[in-house]
Amino acid sequence: MSFLFSNTPIKDIKNSKKLYMRHWIKVCILLIITGLLTWYGKFHKPSPMLTHINDFGVWIIPHKNGLGALVALPNDNNDSNKVNTGLRIWLSPPDSLLAFEQLSAVRYRGRNIVVIGESLDDHLKQDLLSTLDSNGNFYWLGPLSAELIGEDVFAELKIFNYNPKDYILDIIYEGYKLRFFGSQTALDSLAEEPLSVAVLMFKLANESEPPFKNNNQIQSLIWNGKNEKETSDSSRIALNYEEAMAIIYYHKKKGLSAKRMHLNGWSPDY
Repeated sequence: MSFLFSNTPIKDIKNSKKLYMRHWIKVCILLIITGLLTWYGKFHKPSPMLTHINDFGVWIIPHKNGLGALVALPNDNNDSNKVNTGLRIWLSPPDSLLAFEQLSAVRYRGRNIVVIGESLDDHLKQDLLSTLDSNGNFYWLGPLSAELIGEDVFAELKIFNYNPKDYILDIIYEGYKLRFFGSQTALDSLAEEPLSVAVLMFKLANESEPPFKNNNQIQSLIWNGKNEKETSDSSRIALNYEEAMAIIYYHKKKGLSAKRMHLNGWSPDY
């Protein structure tokens, strides 16, 4: 306790008292700050916050009607417009939408969501609405304007014969082009062209023979078919078996990639 007592000569007692006062004031301030931080950390409960920061990603899963795909567009990097969060696009979503979220832990939340495909039943619509932020917007078949998707991504939807299932969705990101075909009618409607990734959302008549097998114009193909365990071609991804999933993602150095994944507990019968 010797530090509490001054060794200063008598002639400097006046200055010594000032130094002691400053010292104890600093100690008191430090104790108060420590007490406040302790209280804040122990008793304060912050409101839960959902992150809106995400990169480009696509999750594709088989279900009883073909394939379903969740496209998460990246945050728009242009601060001069009103696009603050990445738009999510659901193509032909499975009836068990929340089951997919629970199994995959893919829980992107945001203000806007666009659904493309045939009409939804009330149960699936309620599941989709539950994934929106408060005051969020739910869109059917668009729009896909820059006001909604931002300026980093180009998206275009084409519908044939006024039938929502006969659609083609094109998404271009960082020079890579993804195309989603909603039906055989949509597939037959356009001539072949170079595609980074082609996704056939519908069930083919012959699911054991991959379409575009020898087409070098298409770098990667994801389709609803039987798992080809013996093939060494990783660019052709068949999804029609238990716990199947594919993912498309972008890496700044490696570019766009499509690969087969494993989704524990998922069944195409969902």
